[in-house]
Amino acid sequence: MLHPTTHQIFALAALGVALGSSALARHGAGPEAASEPAPATVDAESLAKLLAYGSAEVVVLSLDEPRHPLRFAQPAALYGATDEALLQGAPRHRQLILAGTDVVRADRLARRLRASGRDVRVLAGGLDSWDQLIAESPAVPPDGASAATWQRYRQRLGLQRAFGNEAGAVSAPVSAPKPLAPAGAVAKKREGC
Repeated sequence: MLHPTTHQIFALAALGVALGSSALARHGAGPEAASEPAPATVDAESLAKLLAYGSAEVVVLSLDEPRHPLRFAQPAALYGATDEALLQGAPRHRQLILAGTDVVRADRLARRLRASGRDVRVLAGGLDSWDQLIAESPAVPPDGASAATWQRYRQRLGLQRAFGNEAGAVSAPVSAPKPLAPAGAVAKKREGC
């Protein structure tokens, strides 16, 4: 009677794994082949610009309450008290953007809404990314920075002000007004000029 060596046992096991893997790959039976792609995402700054400028084609649904106001977004509760009610009542002919604290819940809802024929995106990083964007003051550009850099800086400050971070949004420098002449005083003409 032949007794296989340890080396032969490992070689046969490796051969079995290789054959099984190739068979699964050919037939697409792996879990990766069956799952659908993740929903598209929107970063926090793009969402802030979208909300600030407005769009009739996009509805932002806030699943939870952020620390910094998500102005112009609609609470998801408007469309139902539960996720199932939201799935039934959410708008159908507009793009939806879901913003929530629990990114797994937002992803799951987005997939289910997309399966019902809706155009859905999620806020990348959830409401934590939103709160971080609004709370974080942008660095003042150095002297000699390009006009585009200064414009981006001003936009970030404007977004902070628009969404409630008054402390982070530095106000424009104010110059002292010129003193006014007392009432009834007449300006003298200069001679020799």
